[in-house]
Amino acid sequence: MKDLFLNSKYVLLPSLFLCFVFLNLVSGLSAESAELFLPFPETWTKDGGNETKESQTKNSLNTTSMMNPAQGTQSKSINNLSNQNNSAESLPSKTATQENQATVITKAKPTDKKKKKKEVVDPSQASFQKGKAYLTRGQKKSAESEFADSYGKEGDAAKLSRVENTNLFGLDGKEKDSINLVEKQEDPDLKIKTQFELARSLDRIGNPDAEEKAYKEYLKLVTDFPKHPDLTPRSHYAMAILLIRKKEFRSAAHQLVSIIKNFKESAEYLPSHYYLGKIYESSWEERDLERSLKYYQLYMNGTEGKTLVPGYDFKKETRERMRVLGSSI
Repeated sequence: MKDLFLNSKYVLLPSLFLCFVFLNLVSGLSAESAELFLPFPETWTKDGGNETKESQTKNSLNTTSMMNPAQGTQSKSINNLSNQNNSAESLPSKTATQENQATVITKAKPTDKKKKKKEVVDPSQASFQKGKAYLTRGQKKSAESEFADSYGKEGDAAKLSRVENTNLFGLDGKEKDSINLVEKQEDPDLKIKTQFELARSLDRIGNPDAEEKAYKEYLKLVTDFPKHPDLTPRSHYAMAILLIRKKEFRSAAHQLVSIIKNFKESAEYLPSHYYLGKIYESSWEERDLERSLKYYQLYMNGTEGKTLVPGYDFKKETRERMRVLGSSI
């Protein structure tokens, strides 16, 4: 009996050991299975997620994959699916952003393009150019007609056409028509220019009656526009020449002295000295050859090294008068 008990003891001990091992294996498997099918944290699928839970999940998956390669493969597949889902979720937002950018660019394009301004054609320009062309051929009547057509259209060139016709009407003796054009000029600078053209055209006619009218227009100009840097000295100068022709030397000298005193920068400044030399050399009650020689000398001194305006170069005549006066004094 005792031997039987000992034998059964030796038989039962190994059996118990095997059962213990078997139970451990089963519990390990059950533990592994329980860990494998634990649900993933909810924050996994949310933007950004919880870094602590996400790291815990990753560590759990890594541990499981080390214990069971097959399980690791499943986990990788799950991770890949999760990443694809995340990418798929992000695609609409990227596409929407691109569409928004395309919309912004499309809307911005029309504003980037500058609208080209249409060139405004001056309706009075063509007739003005035709009138100038006729003048170059000496066809005054055709020129007058074109200039009249130009200022009838009231463009920018109309003002210049009035200036031209003022001159032409003056040459034709149409003084009233010229004065009417002067009064219609609204621009102050063009008004004085039109006034000057009227006076000059009357002066060029060459008869005593026209000269008197020209003198009145010049006088009106220098009194209405006493400080114009260009046309006022020209008007004083033209009046002086007109008066010299009429042998009214004192009045002529008065106009020339006005230029010398008030318009030193004008083109007429030096020629005024030349004409004063001629005046004091002329036969009248205030004839003074020494003063005449002095004005001639001032003219020559002033012209040294300068290019003179055409029509104002009297150096040849002045040298000759200085030579004659020098020998006679």
